[in-house]
Amino acid sequence: MTPEAPAAVLWGWRASLFVAALAYGTLAAMVVRGLVGGFGVRTADMVLVTVGTMAGMLAVLPMAALADLPEALWGHWIPERRWRRGRCPACAQVRSDPAPPTPGTATNPPCPECGAPFERPAAWAADWRALRHAAWVLVPAGVLGTAAGLTICARDEAAFRRFVEAARVQDDSLLERSRPRAWPASFAQLNWTAGRGFSGPPPFESPKVAD
Repeated sequence: MTPEAPAAVLWGWRASLFVAALAYGTLAAMVVRGLVGGFGVRTADMVLVTVGTMAGMLAVLPMAALADLPEALWGHWIPERRWRRGRCPACAQVRSDPAPPTPGTATNPPCPECGAPFERPAAWAADWRALRHAAWVLVPAGVLGTAAGLTICARDEAAFRRFVEAARVQDDSLLERSRPRAWPASFAQLNWTAGRGFSGPPPFESPKVAD
């Protein structure tokens, strides 16, 4: 009998990982949007941002080892500690044998409290099952994070558009305006010029020089 992590602990832990991965995905999408550039909704830009963000989610794959942390804690580490102290690994009952056999041998009788064998718990290792559990967390977080990041970027662009329109009402001779994108993409600019209109060039785009 292997102790199992309480369902509330297990799902609470995975929910915390989901929130962390969602925040990472949102920020990653905003950064990729700044790198890709563009202004407004263009299918090609959206595809590039989505692909770039999902690639960026690979950086959090080590979270796969953390997805089953409660199961490792309850299923191995705690039972291992109990076993080393001569207690039942499953229920922590103190063994009352006058001369208990060597831990892990076949002659050990079962625990009188819960009936579990008095043997060393199996070693814990992250496997494909843990990777699958991590995928259940990371893939939805990446998709929702991309959508959230693009939504924030779209709202930022809409705010810049309103800012320029208000500035043009006050000064009809206005020729250009620019400001950084919202953090964490503040390394890129949102631009407006009277001739070109609104644009969001990538930060590595070379400035155009007039002939």
